[in-house]
Formats: sequence, C-alpha cells, structure tokens
Amino acid sequence: MAEAVFVRDAILAQSFIRHVEIHDELGSTNDRAAELAADADLTLPALILAKRQTAGRGRGKHTWWSSAGSLTFSVIVNPASMGIPAADWPRLSLTTGVAMCDALQREIGEKQDLVDSERRGAVRVAIKWPNDVILDGAKVAGILIESRGAGAAKDRLTIGIGINVNNTWRSAPRDAGPDGIALCDATCHEHDLQSILLRVLNALDSRLQQLAANDTGLPATWSQLCWLTEQEVEVENNREWTDGVCVGIADDGALLVENVYGTHRIISGSVRAL
Repeated sequence: MAEAVFVRDAILAQSFIRHVEIHDELGSTNDRAAELAADADLTLPALILAKRQTAGRGRGKHTWWSSAGSLTFSVIVNPASMGIPAADWPRLSLTTGVAMCDALQREIGEKQDLVDSERRGAVRVAIKWPNDVILDGAKVAGILIESRGAGAAKDRLTIGIGINVNNTWRSAPRDAGPDGIALCDATCHEHDLQSILLRVLNALDSRLQQLAANDTGLPATWSQLCWLTEQEVEVENNREWTDGVCVGIADDGALLVENVYGTHRIISGSVRAL
C-alpha cells in the first residue's frame, strides 16, 4: 500500500476549507480541533487531518480503530456564519452522513468496473442513525460532532470523521468487532485518500448549504438512505429501552420506531438491529 500523500495547497484550492493542518500522527483530530477552536483568530472552516490516529473516539465511551490506509480528520465550522441556527445542530450528524454517502457512492461508481461482476450493483452505502455510514451491511465510517469550551469555541462545532478506506478489515484487531468493512474490501482496489477527502469535503459543503436553506430534499434523502428502515431495532437511551420496527427518520432527525404502543420519536441514543 502506497503511503498517503496530502497536498495542503490543493485542499485549500479545491474545497471550502480555509485553514489546514496535516499531522503524521495525532491522538485524536477532534481533541486537536478543540484546542484550535478556542482561537478567535482561526480562519474557518478549518481542517485537521492525521495520517495516523492513535486514540480515535466514537460516541460515548466507544473508540474508533484506525490504521495506515484509513482517513481520519476533523472540520471546525461556525454554523451561524453558514446560516445554520443552533436549533438545527442536532441535524448536522445526519447531514454529514448524507454527504459521506454522496462521496463514497461516487468513488465506488468510478471503480465499479473493478468490482467483481457478481457483486456489481450489490454495493449499497447507507446511514445507520445517528452517526454511522454503512457499506454492504457493515460499518465503513463514523461521525463524531462535538462542541467544547467557552469564548470563541462555544459558537463552533467540530465534525470528526473516520473512514476505513485502504485499511482492510481483515487486518483489524479482534476487539474492533466483526461488523466493520473498508472501502477496499468492497471494491478490491486501492483508493487515493486525498481524492476521497476532497469528495467528502465538497459534498459536505453542498449538504450544509442545503441544511442552511432548509431544503426539504435533505431530510428526504436521509430518510431514503436509512439502513434501519423496516428492521427490528432496540434503542437504549439513559438506560431506557425502546423495541420495535424502524419506520424511518423524521425531518428533524429523530429516529421513528413503531411498536404496539405507537410510533416513538427517538432523539438520541444507541441503536442496534435485531
């Protein structure tokens, strides 16, 4: 596997990013972003990218396994300056998920001729509410959105993204779990990390503009991309459990779960398909 090469000037010229940091190694790009977000003079949107991340985090106490060939980065944004009110912050994770589906589906489409003919047409990218991206039924990417600190940082959000690209899941440690996949596992091909980074950044820019415009096409898209729809699910939130069949995602980002007691709107929590 070739070493990843990222070109700062190309990222600035070909995306909406205005400040770039590229690190050979970091514990967590979100932790570094939290430090930067406190700087009132920081030009936004800002990108923090790590070629190797040693202490990646997911939601809650979850960790994010990554190795050479993965793509791990964080984007600092000021939602208000982009026309996104605080009331819409809960919808940012799904908006980011849609953008990632856009980017990964395009990448897969360009490599489609390299995918085994028996798999052709079977590669599906979807969103697992609230913050995972699914490829062929397994997790290929995760999203962690955080707001930490006071002063300048209180109006800023960090969008953390980790994508399994060339780090085949066959090399993952046992404690990473059995339900992961890398893009190369689906396409049988090595991918250019900077190309995928730019695809994600440009898709994110476009989808954030949709969110700011309150475009009804955006929630319609995340509902179409919902991987859990029509599956039996179990949702845990603060030790309260809701079981039922997922019937989609509402326009405000709530997961909709139907059981004998009616349709439940789940605003936050951890969900698993049964």
